[in-house]
Amino acid sequence: MPSAISYIRFSSSKQSDGNSHQRQMEAAQRWLINNPSYTASAMNFEDLGVSGFHGDHIKDGGGWAKLLLAVEAGHIKAGDVVLVEAMDRTGRLPALQMIEIIRPVLQAGIAIITLDDNNKFDEDSLNGPQIFLLVAKIQAAHGYSKILSERTKESYQIRKEKARRGEKVKRGVPIWLTSDGELKDHLAPHIKEVFELYINGVGKNTIANRLRASGIPEFKTCSGPTVDSWLQNTTTIGYWDDIPNVYPAVVSREVFLQAQNRRKELATAAPSRTPKNFLVGLAKCGMCDGNLVFHNKDGKPHSMRCLTNHRLGANGCTNNKSFPHSVIWYVYTLTSSSHFKMALEKVELTATDKRKLTVTAELEELQVRIDRAVSALINLPDMPELISSIRELNSQRDSFQNELLILDRTVDDSEKNPLNFTSALAEDDLLANDPIRLNSMLKGVGYTITTYTDGLIVVAGYLEPWLYTGVARKGNRTFGYKVQHLAMEPIISPEINIPTWGKSTDDRMEQLRYVLRRDHKLMSIGREVEAEFFD
Repeated sequence: MPSAISYIRFSSSKQSDGNSHQRQMEAAQRWLINNPSYTASAMNFEDLGVSGFHGDHIKDGGGWAKLLLAVEAGHIKAGDVVLVEAMDRTGRLPALQMIEIIRPVLQAGIAIITLDDNNKFDEDSLNGPQIFLLVAKIQAAHGYSKILSERTKESYQIRKEKARRGEKVKRGVPIWLTSDGELKDHLAPHIKEVFELYINGVGKNTIANRLRASGIPEFKTCSGPTVDSWLQNTTTIGYWDDIPNVYPAVVSREVFLQAQNRRKELATAAPSRTPKNFLVGLAKCGMCDGNLVFHNKDGKPHSMRCLTNHRLGANGCTNNKSFPHSVIWYVYTLTSSSHFKMALEKVELTATDKRKLTVTAELEELQVRIDRAVSALINLPDMPELISSIRELNSQRDSFQNELLILDRTVDDSEKNPLNFTSALAEDDLLANDPIRLNSMLKGVGYTITTYTDGLIVVAGYLEPWLYTGVARKGNRTFGYKVQHLAMEPIISPEINIPTWGKSTDDRMEQLRYVLRRDHKLMSIGREVEAEFFD
């Protein structure tokens, strides 16, 4: 018994929310009910949201391309039929190209049935008058799409001109804008935070996870690629195409450029994942440069050791040394502040930094325009207008390059705070409320705590290392852990207290008092434990 194979296609991804797919499926099912001499094939082909006018469906991976491969391989045989809603579902290319893409099907003895008018096209029928009907259908489909494409382009240009004149225009807008181009107050802060998190070093998938966890309906299907598209979308700074100030900006141009710079940096960097636990990714193995990971005891982080050694043993890495969590934490609390200040300076730009970002972006755009003009001049060497344009562009480039040289020699510390309580408060606030962002920021400035098999602990940027010398015990009781540094060997308590802060004035005052006390505490950490230990 011959088989009926359905082929479904629609052009716009928006139609997936409508009834186009369902309508085409139901039409194929009705035909099968009315034609019991055919069986429904398990092979069905689809091109959902794929253009037939541009021929995307016949490219590698396209549904019609797969159907042709099935015909060539003999999986679809002579006597079988291909069911399509209408001939334009097979494509909207010019007539000669369309004949080429349906010819292999017909020559294999397979018929194409158009369900809208129940016409059957096969090799025999096209030897008669039906060839004219087929050509007419193909020409009509292509002509309609061509007119629609031209109207769309014309409408686009008209709307662009309106936008340049400052008039409001209707177009598809991102989720943080209304159809009238106004900001949605409940979404705009989250889009701004997307940029802040990304600039701080948090990964796109982690950002998407946070947005989904927010419970906001518009973010329920957010993914890493979605976040990536937002980060590149100039609508976030108010642009439509190359036209500024069409929409209210969600972020400043400088923030947008910072995000683009981070994208460029990541394009050449080794892939990495955003960790779920603070210190993972900061604490490293000195033998293989792998990450240290946590081992839990009684449901709490207890120690850290090399992940490679843990997974592969000595064949992967010889560093089998475990370091108490509180020891790594102690070293972190002593050394992180200067690196955190560097991280803040990296994301909190001065006026000079902002101007350098803008000038660098302008230079890149100018270079693209110069390259295009030079390419045009090669093909049209006798056009004085092109020569004049290139001279003007080169003059602008020279001006920007000179300004950039001056900016590189400009010292602007007016907007950058010295290492003081402000940065300390900010670090503690992130530690309490967003440790993953803090982790990403520190990684972004190269902060690492590297451990070795002999107990040595080396921190990036510090000349003097620490040495973990073992457990301090009195009888069967563990008092803490011994760490040598600069002729001192304090005993570090096994307990780690990470404070949490609220947003009230009282909470902030208590946080400030904590920071003011912390340096003194760190210098004398473990003295109460030592006193009891040596008693």
